[in-house]
Amino acid sequence: MKTKNIFFSSLFLIAAYSCSLENETYDQLGSDNVMTTENDVKAAVTGIYHELRGGGWDRYNCAWGSLLTMQIGCTDECDCNWVWDKQLDFLWTAETTDLGQFYTGLVPAVTKATSLLERMRKISISAPIKRRYMAEVRCLRAMWAYDLYDLYGTVPLITDPDIALDPQKAQSYMPERPSIEWYVNFIDTELKEAEENLKPASLLAASEYGRMTKGIAQMYMLKLYMHEAGQERHYRNDEGKAMMWWNRVDSITEVMIKDGEYSLQKDYMSIWSPSNQRNSEVIFPIPNFPEGGLGNCFLAHALPADYVSQNGIALTKWGGFLVPWDFYDTYDPKDKRRNALLATYWNGKKMVDRRTEYTGKPGAVPMKYQENPSTTGQWDASEYVINRYAEVILARAEALNEIYGPTQEAKDLVHEIRERAFDNYKGSKYEKEINDITDKDAFRAHLLKERGWEFCWEGMRRPDLIRHGELISNAIARGKLMAEPKHILYAIPQSVIYENPNLKNNEGF
Repeated sequence: MKTKNIFFSSLFLIAAYSCSLENETYDQLGSDNVMTTENDVKAAVTGIYHELRGGGWDRYNCAWGSLLTMQIGCTDECDCNWVWDKQLDFLWTAETTDLGQFYTGLVPAVTKATSLLERMRKISISAPIKRRYMAEVRCLRAMWAYDLYDLYGTVPLITDPDIALDPQKAQSYMPERPSIEWYVNFIDTELKEAEENLKPASLLAASEYGRMTKGIAQMYMLKLYMHEAGQERHYRNDEGKAMMWWNRVDSITEVMIKDGEYSLQKDYMSIWSPSNQRNSEVIFPIPNFPEGGLGNCFLAHALPADYVSQNGIALTKWGGFLVPWDFYDTYDPKDKRRNALLATYWNGKKMVDRRTEYTGKPGAVPMKYQENPSTTGQWDASEYVINRYAEVILARAEALNEIYGPTQEAKDLVHEIRERAFDNYKGSKYEKEINDITDKDAFRAHLLKERGWEFCWEGMRRPDLIRHGELISNAIARGKLMAEPKHILYAIPQSVIYENPNLKNNEGF
């Protein structure tokens, strides 16, 4: 593997070094004497990025238990040929191991980040360089804290360096769950202070692609503010506080749009095209490489066993991921975004219609990640797209509607998204559908649908349904009769509860 100019390649070499006694370990608690130079700091910070990937399957990848599947597996846009029934049917418990992997992987990652930050503070290197690398680690730590919060509620985090750097203290640390106020303030403060010292994506060198940027910090502020707006309205019954958070969404999206750092791709499917990597719509990417543990396996997870490439590519096909027909049918037939969901395919002899000719579990195949001529679809080199600019546009439209109602600016933002989805959009019935909305509730309902069409199988659906107060009602309407209010959160793993008797699980678990 060539490592000269590829950031994530060096990341995994560092992870490998930590297994050798002859090499220095940059993620070991208490190793204050390891870092002495700028290169040492850069290497240590690069190493902490490994926590995004874990073993190549979960965390910010796409296997069951990853952030992606945690955020869609209990929603109307997801089905699966494998044994995901506990998630699909709202049957999970504190002992559903796969739904606890994100917790057991990322809580220790926060501790590692805390330890690294403290060791970096003691190193004598250029102040601007130190500020930048510390900002990267703080952004990662806050991002992990937010995603844990969204999935499990507030969780105990080791943010005290005295505990993080002392293995005995860390092992005996058994706190109760922190308050929502403390937890939200921690994330918000970390992201704001990190943003001040992070580079914008446009100023990253080619070898730095994939590192934390100003845009990623802003994106996670946006996610936090939208989360809190929904929580205050639907679960804490405080409309005043909800409006405070919507005003923050208004402010951060205005900044992100005016900065001009990102832009929509003209062609929807080009966002994920192997020939269009590092494009201007992607805010948070995870670069991949065509090697075991380093690549993108989405296509292999999705393709049915009898699918045959019309480009002559030998593909890996596990046939797991599906989009239910009920969700597929909500798209207008002329909506080009529906082309990302495969309803027919070539099996080597004829075109197969999955709705009428396929005998397996029904559903379309999510195929935003496309065939790559250089790989089989297993450990593919196509980057993971975690967050993109279209989210900012639709989030701003949502905030403006909540604050002012369906203003022309809010409608124009939706038009930006839909103009890419429909040919000859100007003056069409599709444009008129938006222009004719005059009611705040109707515009809110449309935005939920629009986000579903725009972000299908990207990990947005669960947070969107929760923010609109519809996760449970949507599930029950689909026949998921075991769904109940406790399921807006996943359970903290039972193994963690056993280790810390002061930790109480989420209500109902």
